[in-house]
Amino acid sequence: MAMTTMKDAGEKLLSEAIKDRRATNNFEDVPIPDNDLQKIIQAGLEAPSGYNLQPWRFVVVREREQKKKLRGAAFGQPKVEEASAVIVACGDPDGWKSGDLEEMLKLAKEHGFGGDQDHDAARKAVSGFLGSAPGKVAGLEPSFGLWVNRHVMIGLTTMMWMAEALGYDTAPMEGFMEDKVREVLHIPERVRVVALLAVGRRKGPDKPYGGRFDTSRTVFADEWGKKIW
Repeated sequence: MAMTTMKDAGEKLLSEAIKDRRATNNFEDVPIPDNDLQKIIQAGLEAPSGYNLQPWRFVVVREREQKKKLRGAAFGQPKVEEASAVIVACGDPDGWKSGDLEEMLKLAKEHGFGGDQDHDAARKAVSGFLGSAPGKVAGLEPSFGLWVNRHVMIGLTTMMWMAEALGYDTAPMEGFMEDKVREVLHIPERVRVVALLAVGRRKGPDKPYGGRFDTSRTVFADEWGKKIW
């Protein structure tokens, strides 16, 4: 099966990608060109994050033997081994303490974002929130796992949409054994494995559309339960 890149076919509109996307169960055995994979990864790295701390870490698995091992950590799902690449999305709750915070402030200075007072205030805010003991801080109750998860999923979802816009098929996955994934990929114990994203070319027919709930069930106006439309 010949590869079709963005250059060949043109990039899909986001609205089309959203409408057409289906979770893919089986993939063709074809590689992703590096330039497309780089665009997919970079899209996720441009996603927003609180304090711009970017607590995400991504392991891109393409080597056959590694995909085979990863499949074993994902309950044997064939798509893990078949996909052209599997992006393993992780979050480091301690990254801000081991250099991310200072790197973020350095980048802010280089890009003319705020002055010294702003940077000192950001350092205090981050240290106060993420460095606090469990309990409420300024009306918030820190949950480092939840905080990291939110940001990692924003980044991974952005990668998914870019892959779809470039004409690839995707399968976001939450079915895996976190400790086994850590073992296979040599991920540090402190780092959470949040989700997997299989990317490639679909094999076989696409899934039919499963439908979505009516907005009356899921979307409210100004308060819970109040109809919006």
